[in-house]
Amino acid sequence: MLIFKYLYQYLTNNFFVMKNYFIVFFISLFIVSCNQTTNRSNLLPNSTGKASELLITIDKNKWESSVGDSVRSAFVSEEIALPQPEPIFDVVNIPNSAFSKIFESHRNMIRIKISPQIEKNSITMRKNVWSKPQIVFQINAKNDSAFFDILSRNKTKIVDSILIEENNRYIQSYKRFESPEIKRQLKEKGVLIQIPKGYKMDVNKKDFMWISHETPMISQAFIVAFKEYTDTTQFQKIYIINTIDSILKENVPGALDSSYMTIEHRSKIYYKKMLLNNLFTAKLRGLWSVEGDFMGGPFVMLALPDIKRNRIVYVYAYVYSPKYNKRNYLRQIDAMISTIKILD
Repeated sequence: MLIFKYLYQYLTNNFFVMKNYFIVFFISLFIVSCNQTTNRSNLLPNSTGKASELLITIDKNKWESSVGDSVRSAFVSEEIALPQPEPIFDVVNIPNSAFSKIFESHRNMIRIKISPQIEKNSITMRKNVWSKPQIVFQINAKNDSAFFDILSRNKTKIVDSILIEENNRYIQSYKRFESPEIKRQLKEKGVLIQIPKGYKMDVNKKDFMWISHETPMISQAFIVAFKEYTDTTQFQKIYIINTIDSILKENVPGALDSSYMTIEHRSKIYYKKMLLNNLFTAKLRGLWSVEGDFMGGPFVMLALPDIKRNRIVYVYAYVYSPKYNKRNYLRQIDAMISTIKILD
């Protein structure tokens, strides 16, 4: 009993010391717990799968029914503004019963479960579940009718979310391999765009820059141009098209005499207004061609205000790849120009 007496006296006399020890212990435990949650994704393996590839898990009988037709219509439909048909995503399908650890690391995933045992119709999105970076959609439906309703209401959001993730993956890669020389020259013009090594500055004039990446197989290039701002009509679709056409005619000659690049007016030109990096931006997508020659391909471009310098910044990016699919090449340069920032 004597030992308990001494223990009681020790604890009583050192109460405040012991109290501080406990506080430090629990704070440390809390910090470790938070760090484990925050750093969980750092412990995950890198995601697998090709760019723009989408893994869909669904029971075989559903994939071969009208349910599968609706899924294919949503995610294998034709991408806009390309010279040849290409799907929005390259879909890989496996039955739910075949889903195993080997598939868990896939970058983009939609898991579909349709069963009368489902208690509640639902759709959820999670990121970095089994790998990083990863996006996983789970759709649960009691029957086909409920699934059609969920898909109809959410397919645009699903497509947009996956495309944003694909865009972010490209951007993170470009951050690691940014060209310091091009960054310096862009900065002198008051703009920043994350452009990786491998691109070179072909032309650098006062109000016009031409930056390209050339291989024997493909060409990817950017044109950055500046025009004085006068009024809001400069952000209208037809005004932007006419402005870019004049810039291209003056500065981008073709291989043959008197030939030059132009926007292809016979194809649909997609136009939308958006906020990009907190700036009002007009975005256009369509096809380009060469007047007087037989060349062409897809383009994407932005027009945004530089308020401090009272000008409009045009960023026009294009792909030339006559022998290969162009969707992913266009998405690469689309990701690059989406990083544009106007410097103070």
